[in-house]
Amino acid sequence: MKRTILCSFVLLALIFAGSVSMAQDDLPLVPLTSPIDPALINIVGTWNYTASASSVTGMCPAGPPGSGTITITGGGGNYTLVFVSGRTCSPASMCTFTGTLSGNNLLVSNADTVDDEGGSASNALNLTVYNNGMITGNGSSSYIHPEGFECHWSYSIDLTRGK
Repeated sequence: MKRTILCSFVLLALIFAGSVSMAQDDLPLVPLTSPIDPALINIVGTWNYTASASSVTGMCPAGPPGSGTITITGGGGNYTLVFVSGRTCSPASMCTFTGTLSGNNLLVSNADTVDDEGGSASNALNLTVYNNGMITGNGSSSYIHPEGFECHWSYSIDLTRGK
């Protein structure tokens, strides 16, 4: 009898632990400490990203949440961030962002003509480097048609390494 009760308790504990683990995967990333000392930052490499909480103004669709991989190259304060997967870029230049790292703030952007009607798009990411495995922040995008039609998007983005 005691063995049956003990086995039932262990089984329930394992089920509960599995439920907590799955629920934790759904939680947003939240930095537990202050950002890393800027002198220790090393962000060059491949990152996994998740974009969520998208909002839009204008007559364009908001777009679904997205995820994929990003590469970051550069150094000395100047960086290039490229969306490698998880995002469709037309033209391809819209997947490449350039900018600067100042302290813990990585600010990168791009802009280009994106259609045969002369519509232009621009994107910017304002990111905080919390450590060499976690960067979080916000993105914004806009599209402007020559005849005055506009759309503007904003979203949250989290970058992680090591998974």
